[in-house]
Amino acid sequence: MGISQAMYTGVTGLSVNSDNMSVIANNIANANAKGFKYDRGEFEDLLSVDLGTGNAQMGRGSKLSNVKTLHTQGGLQVTDALTDLAIQGNGFFTVGNSKSESQESGGLFFTRVGSFHFDQNGYLSDNNGGHVKGYMADREGELTSKLSDVRIVTSNIPPVQTSKLLMNVNLDARADVLEAEFDINSPEKTSNFNTTMNIFDSQGRSHSMTVYFNRLENDEGISWKYRALVDSTEVTDGDSDEKFKEIGTGVVNFTPDGLLLSEEPESFVANFKDGAFPDQQIELDFGKNLLTEEGNGVGASASTAARSDTIFHNQNGYESGNLKSLKIELDGTIRGFYTNGIQRALGAVAISTFENTDGLKKAGRNQFYKTLDSGPPRVGLAQTGTRGSVYSATLEESNVDLARQFVNMIMTQRGFQANSRSVTTTDSMMEEIVNLKR
Repeated sequence: MGISQAMYTGVTGLSVNSDNMSVIANNIANANAKGFKYDRGEFEDLLSVDLGTGNAQMGRGSKLSNVKTLHTQGGLQVTDALTDLAIQGNGFFTVGNSKSESQESGGLFFTRVGSFHFDQNGYLSDNNGGHVKGYMADREGELTSKLSDVRIVTSNIPPVQTSKLLMNVNLDARADVLEAEFDINSPEKTSNFNTTMNIFDSQGRSHSMTVYFNRLENDEGISWKYRALVDSTEVTDGDSDEKFKEIGTGVVNFTPDGLLLSEEPESFVANFKDGAFPDQQIELDFGKNLLTEEGNGVGASASTAARSDTIFHNQNGYESGNLKSLKIELDGTIRGFYTNGIQRALGAVAISTFENTDGLKKAGRNQFYKTLDSGPPRVGLAQTGTRGSVYSATLEESNVDLARQFVNMIMTQRGFQANSRSVTTTDSMMEEIVNLKR
């Protein structure tokens, strides 16, 4: 190898150290960029000369073989914005960016920068106008499986009429069968126990309903007759001579030791006034009785030797309500809270992972796009697989360690100086050769 080749070998060292300095400078420049992942220059030698004497070989210098992005977790910083999101884990937010869609990305970009906001159309968007991908919820608050743009509509939710009542009561097994028949105009004096709750018609209006219980004769167990009454002036089929209207009745049976055995509903239909749908069917459920597969008496209504009492009651109707506030949970679910007390899932942010994260390519603006090396995105909800958790009102900091970068800068500078010295030394040697003729 000619002596001039030593100069070219030194030049390769100057080149790779210059490139490495560019990598370090880019890391330092983005030290305060949210969600930025730092790069590392990787070098390899050039072995291209065989000296022809056994196994002796001589290198020709070095080259920059790869710039690897290190996807380590950055620190989390708490903010005041609900839609600032950060991932604690291996996932990426999925964004469809209409302003810079490329053939390589298929219109989808992946980022750790969760600085989002709701635009004028209700779409959850990044600072470049890209819409965040996720799963929307249906009217019942159940998330769909189709990946779409996350959009939150702030309109009110319509009312829902009561169709099911869940009641858990204890009816005193020591109570006697009353001699007087039940009187609808004097229900409290002609019943053993009563409990009151609110139900809703199709217009979302609340109606007070009271259920009265009367002990029945039963030699094989314990039985109670129940009657559900509402104000007769609130229904279309009310009797002007009666203060209350019976809308539901039936019998509930218990075993001798007080466990819920069976229910025998007779009818439960309400016809409320002022435009409400007629024949409102309502199901009254006292819990899982012993005749059902899951029923074992635990958590259901009972009839034991204890004072009659209402443990709890619940119903599935509600009035119209407006969206009051939002909350984003750790699994990425966006939950809405309404003025009528209802809360439900409105959607969820999708999180993507890859078989080979190192195969992702940078698209600028701290975004990545998939490649053949990365494999396709595996999209799903947070807190599933290795996707991690989503933290609201939080942003991920850059993972650049400035101390480490400055050390690398010093090492790179020294490497550049050493290679420049090899070039100048080779030049001096060539000068000596030229001077041999003198």
